[in-house]
Amino acid sequence: MREVLIWERGVRSFDTVVAAIGVFDGVHIGHQTLVRDAARDARERGLAAVAVTFDRDPDQVVNPDAAGPQLLALEDKCTFLLESGADHILVVPFDASVAALSPEAFLSDILLEALTLRSVHVGKDFRFGRYAEGTVSTLESQGAVHGFTVRAHELVTEGKSTVTSTRIRALVAAGNVTAAAALLGRDHRVTGLVVRGRGIGRRELGVPTANLLPREHAALPREGVYAGWALVGDARHPAAISVGTPPTFPDAHDQLETHILDLDADLYGETITVGFRRHLRDQRRFSSQRELAGAIKRDIDEVRRGTCHAG
Repeated sequence: MREVLIWERGVRSFDTVVAAIGVFDGVHIGHQTLVRDAARDARERGLAAVAVTFDRDPDQVVNPDAAGPQLLALEDKCTFLLESGADHILVVPFDASVAALSPEAFLSDILLEALTLRSVHVGKDFRFGRYAEGTVSTLESQGAVHGFTVRAHELVTEGKSTVTSTRIRALVAAGNVTAAAALLGRDHRVTGLVVRGRGIGRRELGVPTANLLPREHAALPREGVYAGWALVGDARHPAAISVGTPPTFPDAHDQLETHILDLDADLYGETITVGFRRHLRDQRRFSSQRELAGAIKRDIDEVRRGTCHAG
């Protein structure tokens, strides 16, 4: 049975394992390769593969002013790590006390307290411990003491550049969600709570929308209208997604509005996920609600055509 466990001091989480360790934001194609290799190593040794990650980007604690947005909510990150081949997940809550640990103390007080490590897989640029002092060399020297081997993976490249979460965040911020999806191995997604909106979509334009309050630190694409999908419960529906303040309604506070095709339901209070497939157009001011309604209809038709083509 696969398990996702939260690290607790003094609690033994798993027995002898092969571990893949990283922040893994996005669980992009590079992360997937690393986890698959760790899982293969584990099978060859007759052991379980455990992905060790954090509940947040460590920068949110150690350098909050420079912390970037997160590509995935924690539960999605765990789901995709399991899909990549991990048998279990160990989530380490990252706070100031963890940030203050030396590399050696991070290993002894957290990892080796929770796991018996036989093999560890990390990216070759892996850093850990206070001030990111720990490197792959540190890990290797500790492995010699504690009886585990270290595999430092080369970073995966796409085009002429390495695949990194930072690169993907930049693509998302620029609105290039199609290129971001190629590096993620899936569409970029944002999860949020459906909240009360202005009601203009349904009342005046005949196009009901779900107004999402994204989770804190979510990586939103730049302002514009996107073709994508909405996951409501277990059902995925095609959707037209508006990001940012519509210039036609400058007093609006809604930043993420989703028209879910062929679903007219009151979703207020529900948590849903939207996925961004491609950019349709920039936000712009319309001279009348009739002109805006026409543009929205064209957006919806474009989403529907793309859905039919993809099917």
